[in-house]
Amino acid sequence: MSLRRLLLNIFFVIPSWVLRLFIWKKDTYLRGQVIDFKSSLFIALTPESLLAETEFVDDLRVAINEARIATPISIKPSKNVHTKNHELTSGSERILLREYIPDKIISEKVILYFHGGGYVIGDVETHDRWVAEMSNILGTKIFSLNYRLAPENKFPKALEDSCLSLNWLNERGYENDNISLCGDSAGAHLAAATSNHLAINNQTLPSSQCLIYPMTDPSCDSESYSLFGEGYLLTSDTMVWFWDQLRSSKEDNNNPCFNLTKFPRDISNPKTLIVTAGFDPLSDEGEKYAAILNNAGISINHIHYPNMFHGFVTATKLKAAKFAAFDFLEDYKKIL
Repeated sequence: MSLRRLLLNIFFVIPSWVLRLFIWKKDTYLRGQVIDFKSSLFIALTPESLLAETEFVDDLRVAINEARIATPISIKPSKNVHTKNHELTSGSERILLREYIPDKIISEKVILYFHGGGYVIGDVETHDRWVAEMSNILGTKIFSLNYRLAPENKFPKALEDSCLSLNWLNERGYENDNISLCGDSAGAHLAAATSNHLAINNQTLPSSQCLIYPMTDPSCDSESYSLFGEGYLLTSDTMVWFWDQLRSSKEDNNNPCFNLTKFPRDISNPKTLIVTAGFDPLSDEGEKYAAILNNAGISINHIHYPNMFHGFVTATKLKAAKFAAFDFLEDYKKIL
């Protein structure tokens, strides 16, 4: 076990009240919100990403992903979950789709999950523990997609992979109206983009969608970008860079499957749960997208966790992050 992993594991088990006895850290109030104390210490211990300042190469992605896997900050699944790896084919590309099967299945619906990482980093493995625990709590099969990443694969390659995985599920008896789409950050964007794509093309919509702190607006100019753009893991510069890696042309900015704020008023969408975090540069655009869907007559539930940060669902070794993640999953159950 690496020294960093050992120290983090010790940190995670120490109660917050004990840490407060030895560490003085002034609480910062923004918008009347204060970030969870232990989460703020964890963020302070985590180096900020240098992606936006680095010439990106695949070796860098591999190193980042391997570091995340080697030092997991998600709890182990509380119960055994079986997994099967499936291989999808897109031209010469081979795409992993991992199936999670809980011991107790209570819903016939299945979930198609898309991992976060700004469309540039992350994969099925970096989100493995979180997706496995979701499968346990929700009592449903989850299929986690290793969609193709930017900058090698610009928009709409990941969307094509999403549609490919839906077709694969359809061929195995899972119709769209028995499939829920879910993702975090970029994965939430891909889930919403998939729903929009299906609606625009008059195809059967998924039964529901759960969008966890979604990236929605490539303009990156909301107030939360200014307030929380530095010092809370995800930076505003990194988000601008992520969008630049994904964008294939300026025309993408008017495409409702790229820029979700261009949602057409004349299309439908499935029942939607949107989750936002208080100390997240994406907080405002998540709230704005919830309002856009609500104004379009979509059934929408928006849950906000004012003491949380971007990425909390994959940091469930933090007590407050675990509470928030497990809390909104109870609401997700209601729309599956």
